[in-house]
Amino acid sequence: SAQAQPPPLPWAPPAISSWEHQGGLVFIHTESSLYSLPCSPIEMEAADPTYHWVQDRAAPKLFSVTKEGHLLFHHFQAGDSGKYSCTIHYMKRGVPVSQTFHYSIFGYHVLGGLDVVLLFHSKLCEDEWTRMFLWGLQDKLSQLEIEQHCKFQLTATFCFPSLNNPLDEFIIQVQLEVSLFGPHWDKQCNSQDMETVTDCYRKTVQHNL
Repeated sequence: SAQAQPPPLPWAPPAISSWEHQGGLVFIHTESSLYSLPCSPIEMEAADPTYHWVQDRAAPKLFSVTKEGHLLFHHFQAGDSGKYSCTIHYMKRGVPVSQTFHYSIFGYHVLGGLDVVLLFHSKLCEDEWTRMFLWGLQDKLSQLEIEQHCKFQLTATFCFPSLNNPLDEFIIQVQLEVSLFGPHWDKQCNSQDMETVTDCYRKTVQHNL
């Protein structure tokens, strides 16, 4: 005898469409003031999309994401490098759709700087006086860092008698390492445009030199 077949459902649940993509390599200069990475490398037309960013690391991390799904990096550090994925969810003709884009993000730093030696004439060579002098000098250099968007690192100091008047005059020698790419060096740059960034490097070096 024939078995009765169950009646067909009045509707079938829509299948979920899901795709995975390799977004590619992304290089971000360390200490970049702001870098915005879109979820998709190409512009997509989607109605009311939602975005979800994850990083391939054990410890969970809170991300800064715009309503357009861009992942924001503020003052990018080398430790922010890693594998990131963004999934965009939306509906297309009544069917749930998700697309995931995978990125490998690397922080880099343009090598190059200056070794600077400053010589100051002084009537004293006492340790306490020298410390006070260096404290004042570092305060002035900190102001210059803000104005020029560079960075100074004091590496060594010496105090010794002058050749012309060794009994009454001394030379304080201060050695510095100067980085041309200090905080906010790229404030006027568009970090998404490599041609603009390259031009910004050149202008930064010329300006600080």
